[in-house]
Amino acid sequence: MSDFKKFLNEKIQNLEPVFFDGGMGTMIQKIPGLSYSIPEELNFYNPEKIKEIHRKYILAGSNVCTSNTFGANPIKLEKSSHSAKEFIEAGIRLVKEAIEECKKNSPHIQCFTAWDSGQIGKLLEPNGTLTFDEAYNSFSQAAIAAEKAGADLAIIETMSDLYETKAAVLAVKENTNLPIVASMTFQQNLRTLTGADVLTCVTYLESLHVDILGFNCGGSLEEDLELARQFCRYSSTPVLSQPNAGLPEVVNGKDVFRVTPQEFSAAQEEILNSGASIFGGCCGTTPEHIKAMVEKFSAKKLKKPEEKFSTFICSYNKSVQAGQNAGPVIIGERINPTGKKKCREALQNEDMQFIISEADSQINSGAHILDVNTGLPGIDEAKMMLKAVKSIQTVFNTPLQIDSSEPNVLEKTLRYYNGKALVNSVNGKQEVMDKVFPLIKKYGGAVVALCLDENGISPTAEGRVKVAEKIIQEAESYGIFPRDIFIDTLTLTVSSEQKAALETIKAIRILKQKFGSRGLQFVLGVSNISFGLPRRDIINSRFLMLALEAGLSAAIINPASIPMMETYRAYRALAGFDENCIEYIQQFTGTLDPTTEKARQKILEDAVHSGALPSPSPENHSNEKKSDTKDEHKAPQKNPDEEELILIIEKGFKDKASQATAKLLEKKQPVEIIDNCIVPALDSVGKDFETGKKFLPQLLLSAETVSNSFAKIKETLSASGQKQEEKGTVAIATVFGDIHDIGKNIVRAMLENYGYNVIDLGKNVPAETIVKTVVENKIRLVGLSALMTTTVANMEETIKQLHAAISEYGLECKIVVGGAVLTPEYAKKIGADFYAKDAMETVAAAKEVFGK
Repeated sequence: MSDFKKFLNEKIQNLEPVFFDGGMGTMIQKIPGLSYSIPEELNFYNPEKIKEIHRKYILAGSNVCTSNTFGANPIKLEKSSHSAKEFIEAGIRLVKEAIEECKKNSPHIQCFTAWDSGQIGKLLEPNGTLTFDEAYNSFSQAAIAAEKAGADLAIIETMSDLYETKAAVLAVKENTNLPIVASMTFQQNLRTLTGADVLTCVTYLESLHVDILGFNCGGSLEEDLELARQFCRYSSTPVLSQPNAGLPEVVNGKDVFRVTPQEFSAAQEEILNSGASIFGGCCGTTPEHIKAMVEKFSAKKLKKPEEKFSTFICSYNKSVQAGQNAGPVIIGERINPTGKKKCREALQNEDMQFIISEADSQINSGAHILDVNTGLPGIDEAKMMLKAVKSIQTVFNTPLQIDSSEPNVLEKTLRYYNGKALVNSVNGKQEVMDKVFPLIKKYGGAVVALCLDENGISPTAEGRVKVAEKIIQEAESYGIFPRDIFIDTLTLTVSSEQKAALETIKAIRILKQKFGSRGLQFVLGVSNISFGLPRRDIINSRFLMLALEAGLSAAIINPASIPMMETYRAYRALAGFDENCIEYIQQFTGTLDPTTEKARQKILEDAVHSGALPSPSPENHSNEKKSDTKDEHKAPQKNPDEEELILIIEKGFKDKASQATAKLLEKKQPVEIIDNCIVPALDSVGKDFETGKKFLPQLLLSAETVSNSFAKIKETLSASGQKQEEKGTVAIATVFGDIHDIGKNIVRAMLENYGYNVIDLGKNVPAETIVKTVVENKIRLVGLSALMTTTVANMEETIKQLHAAISEYGLECKIVVGGAVLTPEYAKKIGADFYAKDAMETVAAAKEVFGK
């Protein structure tokens, strides 16, 4: 165990807080006369100033001092004056020297050197172009350099994408022995950029076994308190709180934070009372803020840590709780070639659109988790499994169950799965446990455990319980606890083993009694019970009710089966999981008992109306015509082909967009398709994004779908010698000194898909280059982005130069600004015409400027 881990464990055991340092950029901004392109350059050009900042934080009481290497990542610094390795080596050296210098006068000081790394600044696939492996390799190089330079721990901070965080965590784990701190940053809606809430962040990061998790940067102290409460509610891992000193104001081109050290320490005290263990500061905090906090907490004790026993599975931004107070969940079984001809053919043909459609159907029918099985003779199962999982995760945020008996398939898929998966499966055979449990430990996940071993399947409940206990004990030796184990007591065919059905149920009851308080879960493949029998739905639904009543947490079923879902929803209402029967009422209001005469009549009427049956009499035909007459003055409805394209865009079915557009082009003009389908669909997605119904991945996927549609339109126009009308040209750039361009790239994608031409100048762009582009191209709208507190002055300077050029050349040019460090007030103060908090607000600015 590392020295820092020992220190952390002792502090937590003694209920004593641990203190990190505060803002580096804030302190750099306070030093007059410094000149630099990126803050890391000061490690070489002004090392004494950086070391002085470290000394101040150490003397203020910081137990962890963070290197000035936030942006020192090989990908991010491809064109920098020094390599990332050199920046990291210098940054770590300065911290270690500062610690030793402080210890000369204060030998009692106990402070550790942290290598600090922020995000790369590019979106990972499928939201961007950066691959998981590229991100992993970049973080690996940095982590190796940090450990060799003498770092005691790794801080992966200000992360907005859990997938990138996973790449960083694995890079550190697989290449070093450094303890890991993973810290996320949140928007005002308390979700990350890619839409993950606190619960999902905790679920994801705990499955990767980080040593500390939490949050930094962000918004107001009130938001930070709520974030801390949620982190502490869900996490069994020590929680870090490293907020800003409130929201900034900009004075003379610099961020000014008004929260005093006393106010900051009081806010952190509330967070301590919520259950956090580690405390520091981000933007706007100084050694005075850390000192005030250390002094205020000198006599405070932490809340005693509590292990949590709830079970969660997650994707990149959605968590699903199984069992306990959440009740049972449904695992959709349809993406499995066994006994399913169409699925088998789709896998053989690598038809991912069929897989996506099957996923969509199951989700719409009520599945909470989707089982994915690609085991089929004659295909590369590992390759196909990964392709299927990536295809599903590109479109949907529903968590997945990875279903394979092959360890190599599980290994490859778990590495690239974006979330905490449910793994199906392990069993009581020692050889199988030796192969599967290390994968769960390494990549995270929960696991389905089958009650069979080298002796086969026991005919009795007691025999299966014995196997389950063996699996639980072995799992715990890998740090996999009962809350992440779904015991499958095995569903055998009742037509051949009639007594086995109740033994399956009995085994659930026994194990729930023994391990339920520790979070053990239960799963069954329910439909196995009825093989070989007529009306299988009758047996299946009754057996499901027995299992649910015994404590089943997850049922692997076909969610399109009406009897099964009726049983499931009825059970949730009867058992009190469906509070006030809300779900039941919503599902069944307006429906009829299918055995009644009224229900049969309605079925007949629906069949006639759809054309499946002829009208039974002239009178009915007459009534139908009268009904049609009533509707003839209603607004014209979109035809089915238009509705199809709109739905394709809204759902992000990018592979269907080209064909659907081509079909419409046979009878519609391109401008009609754009106005009637593409723009309304994008507006609908944008509205859902703004209201929190959809998140960045869905927004970008719809944008990519529109790109495919536009490509077909352009192809058709080109063939006929026509050109697509452009609404106007927008120039965008990340300002000088800032090497982050995620937000800018999102803006570009949305503008292009609304029909605007975009000149993307890139990141770290000098003001002179932006001005020259505006003048030469007579740009009417220019967008500027900044993420870092140290670069807001450059944005102000760029706007000053733009205003001068606009005046000199008589241009009609408006300026829209955005970025994490900006506010509407600051945008107005520095002369911007628009402030855009996100890409959709930039589109709104473009619509206003160009009038279309």
